[in-house]
Amino acid sequence: MIGRILTVAKREFAGYFDHATAYILLVIFLGINFYFYFQEAYLLGEASLRPMLSLLPWLLLFFIPAVCMRSFAEERNAGTLELVLAQPIHVAEFLLGKFLGVLFFLLIAMAGTLGIPLGLTFGADLQWGVVFSQYLGSMFLISALIAVGLWASSLTRNQVTAFIIGVTISFALYLIGLPTVTLSLPSPLAAVAARLGVLGHFSNVARGVIDLRDVLYFAALGTAFLSLTYFSVMRERLSRNRPAYGRLRVGVLGLVGIAVFAALAGGQLRGRLDLTPGKVYTLSPPTADLLRGLDDLVTIKLFQSAELPAQLAPMSRDVDDLLRDLDATGGANVNLVRANPDEDPDAQEEAGLLGIRPVPFQVLADDEVSYQERYFALAIQYAGDSQIIPLLRQTADLEYRLASMIRALTRAERPTIGILTGHGELSLDAGLRIARGRLQLEYDLREFRVDSTTAAVPDSIDILVIAGGRTPLEPAAGEILSRFVDEGGSLFILKSGVTADMQARYAGPTFDPALDSLLQARGLGIVPSMAFDVLLHEQVQVPSQGGAFIVGYPLWTLAQPASEHVIVDGVANVPVRFGSPLLVEVEDSTLVTPLLTTSDGGGRLGTPLSIDAMQEWDALIAPSDVTTETLALAYAQPDGGRIVLAGSSSLIHDETLQQSMSGLAGMIFFQNAIDWLAQDEALISIRSKDRAPPLLLFPNEWLPDLTRYGNLVGVPLLFVLVGVLRLARRRQVQQRSFTEGGALV
Repeated sequence: MIGRILTVAKREFAGYFDHATAYILLVIFLGINFYFYFQEAYLLGEASLRPMLSLLPWLLLFFIPAVCMRSFAEERNAGTLELVLAQPIHVAEFLLGKFLGVLFFLLIAMAGTLGIPLGLTFGADLQWGVVFSQYLGSMFLISALIAVGLWASSLTRNQVTAFIIGVTISFALYLIGLPTVTLSLPSPLAAVAARLGVLGHFSNVARGVIDLRDVLYFAALGTAFLSLTYFSVMRERLSRNRPAYGRLRVGVLGLVGIAVFAALAGGQLRGRLDLTPGKVYTLSPPTADLLRGLDDLVTIKLFQSAELPAQLAPMSRDVDDLLRDLDATGGANVNLVRANPDEDPDAQEEAGLLGIRPVPFQVLADDEVSYQERYFALAIQYAGDSQIIPLLRQTADLEYRLASMIRALTRAERPTIGILTGHGELSLDAGLRIARGRLQLEYDLREFRVDSTTAAVPDSIDILVIAGGRTPLEPAAGEILSRFVDEGGSLFILKSGVTADMQARYAGPTFDPALDSLLQARGLGIVPSMAFDVLLHEQVQVPSQGGAFIVGYPLWTLAQPASEHVIVDGVANVPVRFGSPLLVEVEDSTLVTPLLTTSDGGGRLGTPLSIDAMQEWDALIAPSDVTTETLALAYAQPDGGRIVLAGSSSLIHDETLQQSMSGLAGMIFFQNAIDWLAQDEALISIRSKDRAPPLLLFPNEWLPDLTRYGNLVGVPLLFVLVGVLRLARRRQVQQRSFTEGGALV
């Protein structure tokens, strides 16, 4: 049986390469793929296959029907289908051979794209586990669409008709799960459509997680359309009046029904392989330790409407997975409760007492816009206290939020963070609103002001934060802070050695003698100069008469981790705007750990300095100025406290967090540093789970072009060369004559 299947597969596979059409299709597929991939990837500066995967389903929408349209239509039109099926081979064997032949051809096409990840290795440490999952997900998608294309080809003798049918059915499978469709359907149908949509399952695998539910979905989809193809071929061999035809129809319809049921009911299965770095979609060991170490029962209540709006439905699966993991890991310490306030008045009353209200969502139905109120909230309860998430909007940091809520409820005392004010620093109400919202989940916050009556930092303050400042500290304040560290307190200083005026486009040095004295006594310092990075930096919008445009801005550096310190575990691309390099002159190097640095394209510029984004940076920055600069460090004082020093306060400023694409990295760094200063590092590894791809940073200027054009031009030319040689060889053989004995002359 296997031998006959492979014989058909070999015949089908070789048939593609006997015609120029196959090579043309391959060149078009690869050319379009490479062109649009490098356009987006180089613009984003990410070492990821995401740009290719966002385009791939729509490219395959036309490519696979074009490849499959000849499979049965050509056989039927040429009259060879009946001849082949008259041979000692079963229709199922013939069908599977056709399927494998097309699959092998399309795997060759996908193999042509391997030059992308190989080229990216020159500029980044690629996440190979994610890449493997993405290619595996592509294979699942390709297999399902091949089954659709074969069925379309089996319905007609005309290849163009087969192509149109294949594209139409594949597009319908794409369209089913899109928000534009689900938003217009009643909620029950929207949930079913979301489960049957191809793109949702493909994106789940492409993110780096091989889930049994997605594998089952694609297997069911392929089985359903291969069954329909089998019926389409067999019905021409059977009379419709014979019982065998009726049994065939019932059997195929039953198999299709089972496949559809498996695709819908498969959502109850559990089992996944997380191939992402750090296993970001798997419960972290610190979370498991937290749950197992509870001394009393924690109740997790999910208030969820049965019919979620399309905006929230895609998150339901991830939320359910996480809650099941928490329940299974916590065992007797965790009680997971699910409630539907729409149907249970007691649950609705309880939700109201907890401060959870239904949220209105706009729904398009029957060509009318209406509003529906739905619940999708979480509550954590412990010993009579509770914390809530009134609406689950995203799941990227849900594990951390739940773990921090559980820890905040279950630990006896919460450390206190003091925010120094009175010298123009950022405050809880001005510049630190976002940071306040993050920190108050785990810490008590208070503002602290030093005046003539202040003798010392209160014992109730465990960590003191100095975020910026326009005026210098008084000498007495510096002495108070120094004693605070000597006595075991922790200090977080975020301060630049320059002052930048965006309106005047000017930056000058700034000095704080009291703070400088505190740092110098410990071998540290803030250099009154401007850090830059010509390789890794943010972009700034520059207004002009023709409209605003965006340019790279080396003074807005993207700092990189400088060590394996727990604070920077999983943290990269921290936005440090108008930052200053740090000075380290500590005799015992073990006391200081660099945390953040510029890339190899970094350095420092003396002040005063023009900060005009449109100036010629190449003329301003000499090659001798380029070096790696430290932008943040951690210091552990012997027999004293801890200090984290950063050369800018911008990384936690509300404006940066809201506007910068990398703002979240700055907040994660800040929270990690606070935990380290509090000597409480339990949640750092959870918070630092990074789902962002690594930055694409080539070591020299010619490698990007080599990677781009090596793929865009080199790979298609390689297929063209192979095609020319093979077709020339085939023509040469066809033109040779035979002797009477059958030998070639």
